[in-house]
Amino acid sequence: MNEKEEQAFKIAYEFYRKWREIVIETEEQWINWANELTASFRPVYDCPLGHRLMESIFDTFSDLYRNGMKPLPADYFGRDDL
Repeated sequence: MNEKEEQAFKIAYEFYRKWREIVIETEEQWINWANELTASFRPVYDCPLGHRLMESIFDTFSDLYRNGMKPLPADYFGRDDL
């Protein structure tokens, strides 16, 4: 694995970890998400793996929010007493 590929994995992990914990509900949040996605992956966009990882994150969030769904944050139980 070369340095760009390693960097691409790190960028993908950090971006997904951050935004998966947030429930995106406003247009401003979507704009921030899109701007951060493109800015984060800009250094590795010319790397085939970086490009594909960015696309996979885009597709995953499209699936999570399809038809107006709003996913719960990861590991959310829905109970405050646990």
